[in-house]
Amino acid sequence: MTTQPTTVIAVDFGTTNSYFCKCPSRQLSPVGVDFGGGRDGIPTAILYRQSRPALIGNWALHEYGEATAEEKQSYQLVAQFKPDLAVSEQARTHAVDFLRAIVTQARNQHIALAPAESQVIFGVPSEADEAYKQTLQQVALQAGYGDVRVVDEPKGALLYHLWHKDFSPSEAREGVLVIDFGGGTCDFAFMRDLEVRHSWGDMALGGRLFDDLFYQWFAEQNPDCLAEIERASDFYYVYAYLCREAKEFFSLTMARDRQESVNKSIGRYGSLRKMTWGGFVERARQYRPSGAMLKHLEDLGVSAAGLGVSDGERDLLDWFKRSLEEGLQSQTGRDSGIGRVILAGGSSQWPFVADIVTECLGVDPGKLMRSDRPYAAISEGLAILPALQETFGTLRANLRRDVPRFCEEQIKPMLRQVTDTYAAEIAADVTYELFDQRIRPQLEAFRVEGGSVSDLKQRTSAEVEAFETQLRAIVEKRSQHLRTGLPERVRALFAQWLMSFGLSVPEDALSGECDVLVRDGLLDEHLPDLYGGIVEAVGWFVIAGVASFGAAIGGGAGTALILSGPLGWLVGGVLTGVIALLGVRYGKDRAKALAETWVAPTWLTKRVLSEAKIAKSRDQFQQDIRGRLQKQCMALHAEFQSRIAQVAEQQIEALSEITQL
Repeated sequence: MTTQPTTVIAVDFGTTNSYFCKCPSRQLSPVGVDFGGGRDGIPTAILYRQSRPALIGNWALHEYGEATAEEKQSYQLVAQFKPDLAVSEQARTHAVDFLRAIVTQARNQHIALAPAESQVIFGVPSEADEAYKQTLQQVALQAGYGDVRVVDEPKGALLYHLWHKDFSPSEAREGVLVIDFGGGTCDFAFMRDLEVRHSWGDMALGGRLFDDLFYQWFAEQNPDCLAEIERASDFYYVYAYLCREAKEFFSLTMARDRQESVNKSIGRYGSLRKMTWGGFVERARQYRPSGAMLKHLEDLGVSAAGLGVSDGERDLLDWFKRSLEEGLQSQTGRDSGIGRVILAGGSSQWPFVADIVTECLGVDPGKLMRSDRPYAAISEGLAILPALQETFGTLRANLRRDVPRFCEEQIKPMLRQVTDTYAAEIAADVTYELFDQRIRPQLEAFRVEGGSVSDLKQRTSAEVEAFETQLRAIVEKRSQHLRTGLPERVRALFAQWLMSFGLSVPEDALSGECDVLVRDGLLDEHLPDLYGGIVEAVGWFVIAGVASFGAAIGGGAGTALILSGPLGWLVGGVLTGVIALLGVRYGKDRAKALAETWVAPTWLTKRVLSEAKIAKSRDQFQQDIRGRLQKQCMALHAEFQSRIAQVAEQQIEALSEITQL
C-alpha cells in the first residue's frame, strides 16, 4: 500500500529569484523557506567553480562579486536560464544543477527539505505551453524531485488571497486579473471560474531593468567610482545587490509618501542622494541600458536584443502600460468583467503599478490586492492547494448540511422579529392617525347626538378617503426602515454564519447602499445577483402592502372598512339595536328597510355605542391591521430563506470547483 506524502513542497521557479514553501498536506500552515538571505527565496543563479562544488543563490552572487579578476577566470556564473528550458539543453543542465544544489544546500543548513519524500508542486507561467511543462517536469525528476505536479502560477496567487479571506469562494470565480511583476518578467493572466482564460506578458520587462536604472543614477552622482568598480570586477555586486537594495528602499518609501527625498549608501563606493519621485519618473521615461549591464548579460549568454533594450530609449512606465492594454484589448476587452486585481511579484510594489492598473481598467483602487509579501504569495498559494482542497471538501458538506438549520433557527426568527415590529409600528401609526384622530370623533358625535347609520357611514368614508395620502406617507416612512434594515440584518447574519465556517462574505453582499431600491431598474446595476432577489422582494412587499392595505381600508367608498372587521362589528351593533326598536313598531321587514336611514335617538346610540365598545373596537382595529401585514410578511419570509439557500449553494459550488483544481 502506497503511503501518501505528508508534506507539500511548492516551488515558484523564477527567472531572477525562486521561492520554496512547505506545508503539511492536511493542515493550512505554509512556511516559506529562508536559505539564509533574511527572507523567503533565493536568487536563481549558479556559480560553477573548477575545483570546488558549485554555489547557488546569494552565495554564488556574492562569491562572484567579491572574487578577484584572476579567480573569475575559473568561474562561470549562470543566471536567467529558466525561460530557455524548452529550447536549450544548456539551460536544462543549469536548471537541474541549480535545483539539485538547493536540496544539498538545505541539507547542509539542516533545513527540512526532502522533495523525494514529499508531494512537489511547481508553478508555471500561465502562457507556458505543454512542451515547457513537460520539460520542467523532466528537469525536476532529474534533480531528484520525483514526479512533480505543475500548476498555473496565477492560481497560486488566487489561492493565497482566498486562504487569507480577501474574497469569498464565489467571488474567486468572478473575473480576476493576476499581475505577476517580478525581477525577470511581467505576466498577466485573466481568470474566471478559477481557470486562466487568457494570459499574456513580456519576458523582457522586469525588475532587473530598474536595478540598472538605479545603477546609472548612482553612476551619475558618483562618476569617479566607476573605474574602481571595474578594476574590482564588482559591477554585478553593485548592480544586483547594492543598487537593487537602494531601488527597493526607494520604492517602499515612495509607496508611503511620494513627496519624500531619499538617500541611500551604495557600499564603500558612495551613495545616492536626494532621490525623488520626479527624478525617478524622468529616468524611467528615458531609460537606456548601461553598457556595463549589456556586457554582463552577454557574459551570461543572455541576448540584449531579446530584452528589447539593446538600442534606443524605452519608456519603462509606458512599456508596462502598453503590455497591459494590448492584452486586454486583444482578448478580454475592457468590459471583460474584471472585478478585482491581484498584484504578485516583488516589482508589483512600485506605486506606478497601481496607478496604471486603476487607470487602464477603470477599477476602484480598493479592488487591488497585494500581500505584504508579494514575492512569496504564489509559492504559498501553491503549497496550500492540497490542504485547501481537503479542507474545502469537508467544508462544502458541512455548509450544505447546515443551511436548513441556519434558516430555521436564525434567519426565520430574525425575519419574524423584524417584520412583526414593522407591522406593529404601522398598525399603531394608522390606528392613532385614522381611528383616534378621524373615526373616533365621528363615533363619539354619533353616540352623543344620535343620527342615521347611513350618515355615519358617509362621514366615516369621507374621513378614510381624506386619509389616503397620509396612509401612504406612514407606510412609506416605515417601509424605508424595512428596505434598508431588513436586507442588512440578513446580510450581517449570513456573514456571521459564513465566517463561522472560516469563509469571507461576498463584498457587495455587505453593502449598505440599499436606498437605490427606491428607484426602479437599479437593482442589477448596484446590487449583486446573490441578494438582488431578496431586496427586490422587499420592494415588492412595500408596494403590494400599500396597495392592498389601502384597498382594505378605503375601498368601495368606505364600505370595506365599515362593513367588515372590528368597525363593521361596531356599526353592526348599532344597526341591530335600531332594527330591534323599529321591529316592534313596523315589523321585521319594514324595520330592515328603514334601519340605515332612520334617525336614531341619543338614548339608543349611547346605549348601543358605549365607550367600552368603542375602545374594544379600536383594539381590534389595530390587531386586524397588524394581522393583515403579518400575513403578507409570510411570503417575504419564504423569499428571504430561498435566496439565502441560493447564496449558500453558490459558495458550495465555488468550493467544489476549488477541490477539483
